[in-house]
Amino acid sequence: MASQDILALTPPMGWNSYNTFNCEPNEELIMEVAKGFVETGLKEAGYTYINIDDGWMAPTRDGQGNLVAHPDKFPHGLKKITDYIHSLGLKAGIYLGAGLKTYGEYPGSLGFEARDAALIAEWGFDLLKYDYRELPDDPPNRDVISEYRYMASCLQKTGRPLLFSICEHGRSRPWLWGKGVGQMWRTTPDIKDGFDGDVNWGWGINKIITQTHHLYPYAGPGHWNDPDMLVIGLKGRLSWQGPGCTEEEYKTHFALWCLLAAPLLIGCDVRNLENDTANILLNKELIAINQDRLGIQARIVRQEVGYSIWRKELAGGAVAMGVYNLFNQPKTLELLREDTGFAPNFKATLRDLVKGEELGELKDVQALDVAPHGCAVLKVTPV
Repeated sequence: MASQDILALTPPMGWNSYNTFNCEPNEELIMEVAKGFVETGLKEAGYTYINIDDGWMAPTRDGQGNLVAHPDKFPHGLKKITDYIHSLGLKAGIYLGAGLKTYGEYPGSLGFEARDAALIAEWGFDLLKYDYRELPDDPPNRDVISEYRYMASCLQKTGRPLLFSICEHGRSRPWLWGKGVGQMWRTTPDIKDGFDGDVNWGWGINKIITQTHHLYPYAGPGHWNDPDMLVIGLKGRLSWQGPGCTEEEYKTHFALWCLLAAPLLIGCDVRNLENDTANILLNKELIAINQDRLGIQARIVRQEVGYSIWRKELAGGAVAMGVYNLFNQPKTLELLREDTGFAPNFKATLRDLVKGEELGELKDVQALDVAPHGCAVLKVTPV
């Protein structure tokens, strides 16, 4: 295993400022979120990274060509922020734009890669999200892959372990080249707060699942497919983010991200964590599936009209099974013994990880009542 792979032996877990706060992060917000991680139990559940997204920097570089923290948003600079996050036993993430400008129209890192990598290392960051943007006045013949490889080399030369999140929205199929360059790579355009199809300028949950599920051969310890951040808890309150989802759809979102061995980066305001949102995000049994040390991404083992059956092998011989209902109404769906991979007459027990209920011994046919757009997740454990 390459040395940089140890930065993400299991999918990274944490929070990112963008989904709720767009390009307006600030010092008070980030410090309150970090404190909230401890108070709400998120840290204890395994969420580690506090990630500052676009909009943290001043509109122009200084006279030496360095990025500067926005004086109104971060009046005490970013080293104070990373020191505080680290004092709580958490890790700090930051955002840079792979281009002339970020999406928020702040200075990009094109032509300043080594300088910017050294700066965020000096400030004590532990993760970099590097976001690709093309503009009409770009230099000719820009190449996505070479730019990310170059930034990766700049990060390594700093001497500081920095988890590298490749965010080029799947345009160059980073699952084919990302291993050894970064520890996670976006598989799609931005996620939006909706279940189906295109939502504003991003994709709904189910469309992202459709794009990402078949990429299981490329995921594993130290290198993860990233179907983007979690929209659980947004609840349609932000018009630019989409219409929102039902509570069942949010449960499905979390369940499938856990099966997909996807990074779990919360996007809602965790300072005001509502009970229903907390119950989803703090489901430790599903988190354990996501964080399983084998690092296997679930794959679809049977697909029927309106539903699919997923399987994820786990350490110790157990498997996690997903039963995903795409119908708009409740359905009684069947999990077959052969879906699990266990031989006839092999004894195993079933546990529903979403509901937290024991279901007895594995049968040849297990009937399950699944809500509209719901996903049952069962752990099948050999006796």
